[in-house]
Amino acid sequence: MTHTLYLKSYDLYDEILEYHLPDGKFAILPREKFVSLGIPLTFGAFCREGRQVAGIFASPEGPVFFRDAQHVVGRFGATSATVKDVPAQTKRYFAFSHKQEPSQTVEFGLLYEKRLGLGANPYDNEEEDIDLLAMIASNVGHEAFFRAYIKDWVGGSEQQNPTKVSPGR
Repeated sequence: MTHTLYLKSYDLYDEILEYHLPDGKFAILPREKFVSLGIPLTFGAFCREGRQVAGIFASPEGPVFFRDAQHVVGRFGATSATVKDVPAQTKRYFAFSHKQEPSQTVEFGLLYEKRLGLGANPYDNEEEDIDLLAMIASNVGHEAFFRAYIKDWVGGSEQQNPTKVSPGR
């Protein structure tokens, strides 16, 4: 099965990510173009650093974590993520790891500019409120986080063929 889904940006209101499965091809759309399509958003979000994108979205099999075309269905206890400040810079590094089998691990990372806006309004008091990757890193240790991302496909379009997203892809 191939699937096209649409995700809102975690930190830029005017951007929507069009993401294609299983190949991971993507495009950034202006919000007004997306609205004209009349398609609902998929549960999840993305962030962008230059031409790179990273994020999370719900699927029937569980949360799909991605960076660019690389994506994997996460599993509680097998998935980990961290965000660390890069010393003497205004950057942070997101590191993601998922153990599929004892000998197989999927890893990816993203170096990105530290997000600004902490305390800018009453709702942005924690790093996780303004930084999607920090939110992911702080929640992958909680089983409820994984359960929240088990949902039927919503939004986008679906075409039948023999390919589907599988755990660890």
